[in-house]
Amino acid sequence: MGLLSTFLLFTTSCKEEEKVVLPMYEAGVLVSNESTAGEPNGSVSYYDRATGTVEPDLFNKVNGRSLEGNTLQMASAFDKTYLLTGNKKIEVLTSRTFTAAGVIQGLQVPQWFVAMNSTTGFVTDWVTAQADSGRVLEVNLRTLEITDTLKTDKRPGVMAMGGTRLYVANNTNRIHVINPATLAIDTTITVGDNPNSMVVDGAGFLWVLCGGRPDATTPANRTKGKLIRITTNNLRAQQRVFEFPGTTFQPKNLALSTSRNRLYFLNGGVYVMETAAIALPTAPIIRRPFQSLGQDPTDGLLYVSRTAPDGKTGWVIRYKTNGAVVDSFQVQGVPNGFSFR
Repeated sequence: MGLLSTFLLFTTSCKEEEKVVLPMYEAGVLVSNESTAGEPNGSVSYYDRATGTVEPDLFNKVNGRSLEGNTLQMASAFDKTYLLTGNKKIEVLTSRTFTAAGVIQGLQVPQWFVAMNSTTGFVTDWVTAQADSGRVLEVNLRTLEITDTLKTDKRPGVMAMGGTRLYVANNTNRIHVINPATLAIDTTITVGDNPNSMVVDGAGFLWVLCGGRPDATTPANRTKGKLIRITTNNLRAQQRVFEFPGTTFQPKNLALSTSRNRLYFLNGGVYVMETAAIALPTAPIIRRPFQSLGQDPTDGLLYVSRTAPDGKTGWVIRYKTNGAVVDSFQVQGVPNGFSFR
């Protein structure tokens, strides 16, 4: 009996030793990177706050394969991370370990993902072979199957959940207000040209940043950018519209502070604006152009990115909210977004 007990204890110990302990990536920042010339696949870099080290291609390291297609958007919701790729699919990952958890397929050119809750998500998608190409897809996040489809304007892009409605912007000057329970359009709101980013502040207002219409050959055809505040619980209420003074830059990358009462955006530099402000800020807090912007809720630092001169790598620069630089680190590819954890 004693020998049997010893044997069982030994085999149990061996089984426990064979358990693989996966590294955790839950105390840092994910950076999504677009592919560069000659490289078809995007990547995701991981910055460790505690050590200041960077893992240049986390997806490849953890899953043993490259991310197929360009990285169009990265979103984290509940315990999952969603990578929208140029390969007609969304890679679904377990956020803590970054291990593959499945794939959302049946897409054409996915643009944006948002989760309503842990079981339902929405994707904007383009069907390029059709003249009227826009659609919003409802996805069961447990099975990763597409469960419903709604036809929209051409080229729907960014989305935001506000109250009980889903807001979907296209690349002209319209926003669809959708009832997610029925996946039907309740109404459509006209805003400025080229709405490119949206956030919902702590008071429930929807803020829409419109870049304006660019035209490299005929400057007279350009339109100015606008920042628009929409009352989500009364869509008939008059919008508060802030028009940018010129067309030299296209404002983009609207981001909300951790306190949800302050807006950050790019417009040839980094600007900050209180949600209670009555006018646009006249001067940037950082006088440099960047490609993407985010704020780390852990320490409040601003993260911005630029492409290196070689066009193959990028830099992420960290700033304090007063515009003072903290440090920087290099990533693989062209950084286009952040996910803080």
